Amino acid sequence: MPAADRLATLLDPLKLRLARSTLPARLREAVLSLLPARWRDQVAGETQRLCLWRHDDTLVLVAARHRGDLRLGEVPLDPDLLEALGARADASGTPRWLMVPAASMLRRVLVLPAAAEPRLREVLAFELDRQTPFSADQVSFEGCVLSRDVAAQQLRVELLVLPRTRLDAELAAIGPLARGLAGVDGIEADGRRLGLNLLPDAARAQRRDPVRRLHLALAATAVVGLLATLGLSLHNRAERRDELRALVASANDQAREARLLRNQLVSSAQAANFLAATRASRPTMLEVMDELTRRIPDDTSLDKLAITGDQLVMVGQSRAAPALVALLQASPLITDPALSGVVQSDPRTGRDRFTLTARVVNAATEGVDDEGR
Repeated sequence: MPAADRLATLLDPLKLRLARSTLPARLREAVLSLLPARWRDQVAGETQRLCLWRHDDTLVLVAARHRGDLRLGEVPLDPDLLEALGARADASGTPRWLMVPAASMLRRVLVLPAAAEPRLREVLAFELDRQTPFSADQVSFEGCVLSRDVAAQQLRVELLVLPRTRLDAELAAIGPLARGLAGVDGIEADGRRLGLNLLPDAARAQRRDPVRRLHLALAATAVVGLLATLGLSLHNRAERRDELRALVASANDQAREARLLRNQLVSSAQAANFLAATRASRPTMLEVMDELTRRIPDDTSLDKLAITGDQLVMVGQSRAAPALVALLQASPLITDPALSGVVQSDPRTGRDRFTLTARVVNAATEGVDDEGR
């Protein structure tokens, strides 16, 4: 089975349920009630039709409107008059329907399974041979559902059959007006229409929907509006994305600059702390000179005094060079004093030439180290 047929089979139950409900009529009435009266007539104009039926040698004209029928009058079956009438009807765009007396139709009431409703016309075509003396190509027929028995899953359907010979005779009687017919319906003796269309599909006039252009324009406007809305939304999102990217890039640049400044600050702080720690861990040159001046006796002279880092080197002459070690050991600023090399006597001055090394420390640091030990 083709995909289109399978889809139609699946949709048929939904179509039937919708057709049986009052929802379409209620929606139509609700929509029409919202429109102005002038627009309401135009939108509901698809129910307007010009009904024709032959009565003896005259043609009765009735305007069937959604507000009710209006009898327009009677005209003789004159070919010229019918031609002019057909031209005016074609110009107005009003669909024309031929009314055939219901008494001229063959009517049968059938009981069918409810499953036959989606393919009712096909089922009725098979029933023609059993219910009528005609074949399907000799008649025009339609079916009308009279009632539905949900419990028994059955339908009461009225089969209405119009012989083609009678239909052709009626069409020939109205002459030029038969060319643009939209349908053929049956009419009861009391003027009630059956609501069928017995005109073959090939003979039906293709009528333009008066509001089709409006519907197409509204649909096109809706599509254009939807596309414009989507485009505007995408444009706004793209702009917002670019703004966010710019903000993120700016924030990254600021963060990078902040990291550089922080690194520079940390480096400067570390250097400053190192210098401060170094200065705090060593006594100043003035303090060392003052300490040496107080500790070294007057009979000692220095030829060289060098302090490299915390290393102290003294080169000079003294009458008691070994005693200098004991004198400097008592100093809080000098530790580990020791004579380096051999102490030599200078015969010219009578004093000993010496080289003494020591380590310069901070008195507070030395006190802390002593307490720790």
